[in-house]
Amino acid sequence: MVSAIQPSVKIQTAAAVTALLIGVFVYLLDRQSESVYFMTYWMSLGNTMNPFFGIVGNQLPTFIHVYAFILLTMAVASASRESVLIICLFWLILESLFELAQITVIAQWIANYTPEWFHGIPFLENTAAYFLAGTFDVLDLCSIAAGTLAAYLTIVISTQRISNHG
Repeated sequence: MVSAIQPSVKIQTAAAVTALLIGVFVYLLDRQSESVYFMTYWMSLGNTMNPFFGIVGNQLPTFIHVYAFILLTMAVASASRESVLIICLFWLILESLFELAQITVIAQWIANYTPEWFHGIPFLENTAAYFLAGTFDVLDLCSIAAGTLAAYLTIVISTQRISNHG
């Protein structure tokens, strides 16, 4: 028997996809093409215009990543409401570790120990460059925490509203 998708999962998935689309616009409108692994020069308006998202665009991607990944994990895993804290903590810790790994000393260590076989494999080939070119920012850690809280609240509120009305 195939069960219908819960309305709360639809809301959470729509919120995650919308957030990811906003993230795409941050990269297309505000970032220099050479600073984004998968973006060519002609795709980026950041090469020719002032930042569209302004100063918010600096931390928006870290907020969006954790927010969307939490919501998508809940949807894909068909996770129970009780597991939301575990999923939120998992993504909070993972995203924070990626941010902390951009501290120069740590980034250099990662680059030195990145396996040779990563070269030529899409995404893995960029591992060392990701950390070396990245910039650690305490505000990114704050936006990761804010994105985690926003995702948690999105899940709790969407689940409560559906159960109250359903």
